Order: sequence, then C-alpha cells, then structure tokens
Amino acid sequence: MPAPIDAAKTVRLPPLLAPGRSQLTILASGIESRHGPARFAAGQPEAVIDSAARKLAQSGGDLSGLKPREKKAALELFWRRSPWIAQSADIEKWLRWAEAEWKPRIAETRICAAMLRHFDPQNPATAHVIGWLLPRQDELWGRFGDFARRWRLAEGNEAAEHAANALAAGEMSFLNEFAQNFQARTVLQGSGFVVAVILSFALHSSARTDDQAWAAAGDLLDLLGPRGLAGAGGSAVLRDRAKTAMVSGLVEWAARLATAPAIGKALELSFRLAGDPRESLDGWRDIPANIVARVEKWLVESTLTAAFEIVVELKTDDPVVVQRRRQFWLDYLPYIARARLVGAQKAQRVARNLGVPCCALKTYLSDHCGFVLELQGEKGPGMRVVELNNHAQAMFWPDGRPNPPGFDAKGYDGSLLRSNCDALLSHLPTDSWPSKFADLITSHTAVPAPFIAKREQNLGNNLSGAPHGFG
Repeated sequence: MPAPIDAAKTVRLPPLLAPGRSQLTILASGIESRHGPARFAAGQPEAVIDSAARKLAQSGGDLSGLKPREKKAALELFWRRSPWIAQSADIEKWLRWAEAEWKPRIAETRICAAMLRHFDPQNPATAHVIGWLLPRQDELWGRFGDFARRWRLAEGNEAAEHAANALAAGEMSFLNEFAQNFQARTVLQGSGFVVAVILSFALHSSARTDDQAWAAAGDLLDLLGPRGLAGAGGSAVLRDRAKTAMVSGLVEWAARLATAPAIGKALELSFRLAGDPRESLDGWRDIPANIVARVEKWLVESTLTAAFEIVVELKTDDPVVVQRRRQFWLDYLPYIARARLVGAQKAQRVARNLGVPCCALKTYLSDHCGFVLELQGEKGPGMRVVELNNHAQAMFWPDGRPNPPGFDAKGYDGSLLRSNCDALLSHLPTDSWPSKFADLITSHTAVPAPFIAKREQNLGNNLSGAPHGFG
C-alpha cells in the first residue's frame, strides 16, 4: 500500500514541467542556437495569411498593426495576388522591418526559405528578395545554410541551372547532399525551386541518348513530395513548363532507346507528372500532340491484353474464341493509335486487381467488358471500334460518321453505342467473322488485313526462293 502524502512537504515538479523557463525551453533554445530555427521553413496557415492581407490592404501597407504571426505571413504575400503588393517599395519596406525585428540569421534564413518555396523567376518579388539575400548568404543558418551556400541557392534561377546541369551530366552530389540534410529537405521538398530544377534538368537532358541519361529523374520527382507536381510551390506556369519538358524528354529518350525497360520507366515517371491518359487526359492537354500520341500507342497492347485477361477471368466466352479474337486485334497493333478498357461492375473489379484503368460501362450485364480502339492507316481515314465480351457484337464508326465514342469519356452507355454505330457485326459464323471484320476495316481505312498481308509475304518469299523457270 503506498505511503500517504505528507501535505507539509513541498511537491516538486519534474524539471521539464517546472514553472518559469523550463528545461524544454532551454533545450530547444540550445538546439536552435546550434542548428538554426526549427520552424523557419514552414509557411503560415491560410487564415493568418488572409488576415495579414486584409489588414495590409486596409492600412496601405502599415506593418505596425499586424500581430507577429501576421508579419511573418506578409512574406507569403510577395508571391500572391494581393492588393498590398502594389510596388517594390512595399517589399523593400517589409525586408527592412524583418532585418530590424527578427533575430540575426533568422531573418535571412526564413526569407531565403520562403523565396525557394515560392520560387518563380517571372515574379518581381523573387528578384527583390534575391537582391537582398545575395550579400547576406553567409548569415544563412545551420546545415541548411551550409547546403544553400554550397549550391548557391540565393542566386535563384542560376542555382537551379547549376544543380540541373550537374545532374544531367551524371553528377549526383545535389541529390546525395539533399538526402542527408534534414533542414534542406524540409525547406526544398515540394518547393518552386525544385520545380525549376526539374524543368532545367529536362531541357539539358532532352538530347541525351544513353540509357543513364534519366537516372536522376525519379529521384528528382521524389523531391516534389507526396502530392507531386500538383502540390508544389511556384507558379502554375512554371509547373506546367516543368511537366511538359520532363514528360517530353522522357518519352523522346525512351523512343530513341526503343527498349521495354526504357519505355516502362518513361511511362511510370510520366504518369507521376501527368497521370495515366487512359484515366484522364486533363494532365496531357498542354503536352505536344506527338508525345501524347506516342504514349497512347505504347499503351495499346497492355490495354487489349488486359481486356482479354478479364474475359478469361470472368469465364463469359469460349476460351478458343477468346484467343482467336485476341490474336485478331493484336495483329492490328501497328495500326491501332489508342485504346481504352471498358467494363461493367464485375469487370471493373478485375481491372483494379490488374492495375489497369477501366472506364465504366453501363449495360445490362455486370460482367460485360471490352475495349474502344482507334484504327489509323498510314494513308486514308481511320475508324473507331468497340468490342464487348459475352457474345456481344463489335461496333464500327468509320471517320466522318456521327457520334463516335471518344477517348476522354469517363464512361460509356452500351445501348447508345449500339444505336449510334455505323455497323454492328457478330462473331458468327465462327470460321468467317475475321474476314468479314477485315473486309469492313479495309474498305473504310485502306488498312490491309494482317493475315492477308502475312499470306502475301509468305507467298512472295516462296516465289523469290523458287528455281528459275518456276511456273
């Protein structure tokens, strides 16, 4: 049984809970003195920034009426549309206030962190802050300050070029030092400065052909943080330029190598920046059409293969028939520009397990699935095709016909597809449907039937190898 408390004795609090200047405060102060301020990298909450903006707009830029957190938040407004930031004098006034009011080295470090977080070479605030920082680089604090001086971060765009040039040449020091520097990671991850490095790296690496050219690309994208490019700092213009340059460079690099590993790597990294075009084309709107077309073509085979894997999994059709249909369409791969997987509820579940995007299909059977594809010959018009499983027909829309299925739709209605198509063909009779399909395709697109082309090629090979005087 515990001894009774003697009320006459003074109850002593543990050191960390003692009133006055606690041991925790002293410890934090010591860490800050040795390594720099723990919170200099974080921006202020939106509510505080909004409050600062309102007060500054009402007072004509008078800082005296702001609370301490609102004065810090004013720094965030340099890179935003704000009625307060009307001229450079407002920025200069705030910088003079920060230098006078904040502790030495905290002002320089906090302002440098904000410039890198919001980095935008086209914003006049960036040039003003860089001009203020350059003669004060030696004051940047802690391990972040060491990293900033090593990579000349206060120079802004020149620093981004410097880091990108080194990475493009295969020199990985920037990434290695970044990974080992907690303060630098805290400041730079998801920053506008990282976006600028990605843009510059992509431009400097675009002409490379070796298979190591893009070795740093994945590590660079990791610097964007969990939300990727969409959650990064800087301007939307800078982010869009970085996305376009990086995706274009990756695709062109993989196309030059023309190997499955390079194409797979290019697709993986491009999807991190722009998303999978089979799910949504929104992230691909500003990317050059030839780049989008190449990516779409690379994805055709995996999309068609997944469609027939789902049919096999759902056991809706005779395996021999499924294999014949699969081979028929894969023979057309050189002429298929793009494809989309479509499926009802059961098919969508299987597609998720396969990791392949599947557009919703509204239809009368929950196990209906198939694909939408676009055939395009080297000369002449093209054609769009929808084929579904479970003994359903194939539907055809030659170019110029109304209401063809699109490739940016979130879902498709089976009844509308059937009622709007130009031709509706079944897979019967089982021995002649391939010729029936091929004849329709050739008549509208001039795309030759692959099995006929193969037969003619084999015949030509036999004739060229025959003795003189044959026939």
